[in-house]
Parts: sequence; C-alpha cells; structure tokens
Amino acid sequence: MVEITLEDIKAFSKEYNANATNKIIENAITANGLENACLDRDIIRENQPVFNIELPDTKRYDQKESWKCWIYAGFNMIQYNMAENLNIDLMDFELSSNYIAFFDKLEKANTVYENIISLPIENATLEHIKKEQLLKNCVTEAGFYEWFASIIKKYGIVPYSYMPNPKEGEDGVKISLIFREKVKKDVICLLEEKKQGKNEEELRNLTKTYTKQNYIFLSKILGEPPMTFNLEYKDKNGTYISRKQLTPIDFKNQYLTLNLDDFVSITNMPMYNKEYNKVYRLKYFGNVYKNSYRQFLNLPIEDLKRCAVKQLKDGIPVCVTLDIASKSVYEKQGILDTRIYNYENTLNMHSLSKREGLDFSEIHLSHCMTIIGVNIVDEHIERWKVEDSYGAGPDEKPNGYYTMNDNYFDKFVMDIIINKKYLTEEQKKMLDQEPIEYDMDMEDEI
Repeated sequence: MVEITLEDIKAFSKEYNANATNKIIENAITANGLENACLDRDIIRENQPVFNIELPDTKRYDQKESWKCWIYAGFNMIQYNMAENLNIDLMDFELSSNYIAFFDKLEKANTVYENIISLPIENATLEHIKKEQLLKNCVTEAGFYEWFASIIKKYGIVPYSYMPNPKEGEDGVKISLIFREKVKKDVICLLEEKKQGKNEEELRNLTKTYTKQNYIFLSKILGEPPMTFNLEYKDKNGTYISRKQLTPIDFKNQYLTLNLDDFVSITNMPMYNKEYNKVYRLKYFGNVYKNSYRQFLNLPIEDLKRCAVKQLKDGIPVCVTLDIASKSVYEKQGILDTRIYNYENTLNMHSLSKREGLDFSEIHLSHCMTIIGVNIVDEHIERWKVEDSYGAGPDEKPNGYYTMNDNYFDKFVMDIIINKKYLTEEQKKMLDQEPIEYDMDMEDEI
C-alpha cells in the first residue's frame, strides 16, 4: 500500500513554491475562476459566425428542463420541408413537442410490458431483469431520431397551438419519476401473473388496462392529444387557409413529404466494443415496440462530415448527437472548440483522446442539436453552424446558435442523421448486415 504522508505533502509544497509561475496561475484562477483564467481569446476571434453554406433562420425553440432535445432536433430537420409545403414563413411555424412526448411515454411503457411478457418463464426474475437492464431509463424523457420518426409515422403530428406545452412539460424529471414508478408497479404485477401461469393473451389483456390507465395519467398532466383539429393560418401571401377536421396523420401525410425511413443514423464511436463498418442495435430500449430500434452504422469521422455537407447543400438540416457537457464550450459567445480553454498548459495535464474518452465514459451522447451551416475554404472544413433548442439569452450563445470548430466535430460528435442516398454504394450495402445487439451503456444516456 502506498500511503500519502505529511512528509510527501511538505515535498509537494516545496516543489510547487519553487516555481513562481504556479502562484501566478493560482492567483489568476482563484480570483477570476478557472474558465476565465484559461480562456484563449485568439480562438474566439478565429471562430467567426460566418458560413458559406447556410440554411435560413427558423423560430427558436426553448426546451427548458424538458429533456426533449431529440424532439426539437427532429423538428428542426423536418420543418423546412413542412413550411415549404404549407407556404408559411419558417419564423411563424412551430410544431408540438408535447404531442410527440405524450405518445413517446405511452409507447415506452408498452414496450416495457412487452419485453416482460416475451421473457421465458425461467428469466422472469429480478436478477435477469437487472442484468439485461430491461427497466433502466424505461420511460425516460430522452430519446433518439428513431423514436422521433416512429411516433410521427404512427401518430402523425400537430402544430404547437393545438397541443401547447403544459406547465409540467417544462421539467421532464418530475413527470418521469412519477410515471416510472407507476410503470414499475405494473411490471411487478405482470411478473406475479406470469409466475402464476397466465398465458400471453391474458397478460396482454392486463397490459391493455395498464395502457388505458397510462393514457388517463398522461392526459391529466400533459393534456389530452387532439384526435382532429381545424387547421387555420395565413400563408406567405397573406391568403387565409382553412382545412377542417384534419387528423394528425392527415396533417403529416399532406405536409411532410420527406420520407423519414430514408434517414439513417451513422456514428463515429471508436470504442473498444464497436468496430467501423458494422451495424449496431440497442437491445430492448425503444418506444414503439420493435419499430423504433436505436440502430446505427459506425463509420470513420470523415464519412460523417462528407455526408453532412452533402445534405446541407441539398437544403436539409442534419440532426447531430454530441457531448455538449464537455470542457470545451464557451457559452457566452456560443463557441465549441477543443482549444477554447488552455487547460493543458495551465494545469499541466493531458486530455483524453476520443477513443479513451468513450472507453472510460468521459465522453457521452449527451445532447441532440441540428447542424444548419458549414464554412468550407479550399475544400477544408473550418466550422459548423449548430442550432440548439435552449433558446438564447443575453449571457448565452447568440440567437440560439453555436459556432462549432471542426476540431470539436472530430472529438465530440458521435451521431448524425442523414439520408442514406449520401452513403457510398458499399456503405449502403453495410446497412443490410445483421445488427450487433448491445445493452444500454453509459455512452447512450442522453
């Protein structure tokens, strides 16, 4: 055993004080804070918010503490197409995240029930359920593009004014905690019935009751989703438009002409347990049962960039999942750059590589946003324009956008959603391979 002794501390102190620079740095940090003392202003000047490929501005969303970044990123991807089909100004167009969140929770609970029902009787034990992580984040507010697409395909979509955000919709934690307890109590009852020999039909009749209870539960908190609505608005020309008794599916079918099934997830996760050119699928975890798998093709980072640029040139935003809780974010001016704070020289430390950060759970899929611009000079990508869903304030990123240096893309971007037509022919064939299933890992907690 190596023990730290008082003699060690004295020796450390002597060496620390022998270098006058250490005290200068100590005084600067303790007086001004770590970030202010380490901020590199040359990097701020380098990251000018100017882009030579850039999509038009849209209405700013503010997710508050709702954990709905994945829904807003999905909206930012599809709203250009819908606004064009509606002939409405993008700044006047807003979709209901509450509608998507309602059915997401309803379906996530149903998937939990189905996973329990499908267990062989010998695996209907708490030990197996914990090992397989069947209930980990079972009705979480977080999500992925695949879940966004699955809800829209099944339930459609509505404008914001027909199902606005309720008060409780601004804080996802409280709803999740209460709803999760209810669902887990249902699971306990299901397991008891399963052990008593009830067959699948009898168990599913029981889950129908649970789902009815869940619908009533969610309606009380989030508001009941509209079955039909009268669409009324003025288009860009000032013309009054009225469509009577539209269902959310009607609205989606008439005004969303992007085929959501054409878009796939490609990732850059150079990890110990994930190889390039392989397809991976997240086991058990989804909303619409067996129709919302979190599935992706793992590729080198340059392939993600190439596909993202092609999609932007075609006028379609790129949903991106990345680590925004990193040590390389300057919120005041909305800059993402791995060099923005000079920790390495100031604190004499060495940063983890992307692979090391992923392997040791220091880099996570923590936030979904939307890439809507890029600056390319002499075929070299300098920076990206990224739209966030936390709005904008006087002490936050300008107008709700980040300027993301390409070095940040290299290290902290892990997932983008692109139309599969931008893949190479060889990569398209890779999508057909049998997915490698994996359990819920830390890198997927968003």
